[in-house]
Amino acid sequence: MVRIGNPGGNQYGGGPHQQQPYGQPGMYQQQYPGGPMPPHQPPRRSKLKPVLGWIGVVVGGVLATVAGSYIVDEINKKNDKGDKPVAENGVAFPDGYTPPPGVAFSDGAKFRASGDTGTWPDACDMLSDKEIQNAIPDSSIVGGRQGRKAAKTPKNFECTVNIKLPNLADPATPAKLTMTIKAIGDAAPVKDMYEKAKSEAAPYTGFEDLANKLFVQSAFRNDTTKLNLFKQGTKPDSPAYYVVIDLKADTKDSAGGPETRDAWTKKAGPALVRVLNIKMTDD
Repeated sequence: MVRIGNPGGNQYGGGPHQQQPYGQPGMYQQQYPGGPMPPHQPPRRSKLKPVLGWIGVVVGGVLATVAGSYIVDEINKKNDKGDKPVAENGVAFPDGYTPPPGVAFSDGAKFRASGDTGTWPDACDMLSDKEIQNAIPDSSIVGGRQGRKAAKTPKNFECTVNIKLPNLADPATPAKLTMTIKAIGDAAPVKDMYEKAKSEAAPYTGFEDLANKLFVQSAFRNDTTKLNLFKQGTKPDSPAYYVVIDLKADTKDSAGGPETRDAWTKKAGPALVRVLNIKMTDD
């Protein structure tokens, strides 16, 4: 403890004042009529010091905890160089699905279309080879793309891509990714078509309402391997999009056993849906 002033001396710089003990000649003694002076009592311990000490311990512990948490957070930020799985408002990701990366890889140009089918993108151009391979690790594109047109669609409204995977049950039978444009145009009729398809699929096995769970505006799964995606822009004249991604593959697990038919759909689907959702723009 640091003393302020003249340690060991009086205010005039002399030696310390020596207090005489009780009962010594020349010292004032308090009179106690009718009896002797009570025995000397030891000084009472201050209750304030323990309280202040306890407060100091608590405050010190809180500060140490806060400082420790900050240091841990900073270390985690430095060590975390990869994308974290996407999370949104605490919504649990669907069971069995592989969460898409926090930053979706988009390689091709975005597209904006209207109800005029002449403005629709070619289905074979909706997802590039790089986007597909980035969303599906260890995959490779096999052969060319097979497009399909209709009488009112000058471009392909549907396209199938053959994909080689390391865990195919039969290496000679590639996985298939099919992209289909169901409708693009004014929001109301496109949404009506999407909601009708959703209500018709709901009673069947394999249906899952994935709205707010694939981190897109609206989506559902039907026919076991098909992911239906709906997106409507925020501007008054923004188009609405309704597209379907169908992911089919016979795959095997790490032990060599057969996986369910929708296993690959759940693994590859979310990332592909997220990329496609970004490319369907209202800009």
